[in-house]
Amino acid sequence: MKNGTLRCIAVGLAMFCASGLALALKPSHQKAADAPRFETVIPQSFGGWQIDPTVVPVVPSPDVQANLDKIYSQIVSRTYINGNGERMMLTVAYGGDQSDALKAHRQEVCYAAQGFEIHGLTHVAMDVGGASIPVTRMQAVRGFRSEPVTYWLTMGDRVVVGRLERLLTQIRYGLAGRIPDGLLVRVSSLSDDPQAAFHAQDQFIRDLLAGMKPQDVPLLIGARS
Repeated sequence: MKNGTLRCIAVGLAMFCASGLALALKPSHQKAADAPRFETVIPQSFGGWQIDPTVVPVVPSPDVQANLDKIYSQIVSRTYINGNGERMMLTVAYGGDQSDALKAHRQEVCYAAQGFEIHGLTHVAMDVGGASIPVTRMQAVRGFRSEPVTYWLTMGDRVVVGRLERLLTQIRYGLAGRIPDGLLVRVSSLSDDPQAAFHAQDQFIRDLLAGMKPQDVPLLIGARS
């Protein structure tokens, strides 16, 4: 039997189980008051990087903001700069309810919806201090703006990549009577050289995690990474 057929069967079984759990269980999700405060979890300076005070965050339109509020309860969006004048944009968005209706956005879909062309979409494993993080990379291009992007999504205690992983994690939490929370971590920069940008982003992520309190690192990369 071909791998594609096996995958379809596995997805079908997972969807069937998930629908059964939805009827059998009434899971609870983490209360907003109990969630970590990512404004303080993410350091303002680390490893030669500090927040760039010259960058003024762009306020989303009311309709976009309303949609974001449905998905995320916390959004931290910062631009960092180092001594060489290099800039990195970091977004950390947290949602306490990662059920079917409120899954964190895949960034290739979000950027495309804003008029960007997506090039070189790939999934790779990034090694950080002995942990392996499955990340997604892409180059988003709109006009003269070229923005290489590295991002990952967590659900519960792990980083998830595909739909099957999300379904299985949802089932595992559902069996325990819980709804998993989730996180989007996105790092991007402006560059016409994606490979050089991805290399620099990797180092920025390593610096970020090294600059955090050790007990807070699993909040970003999942306890099972």
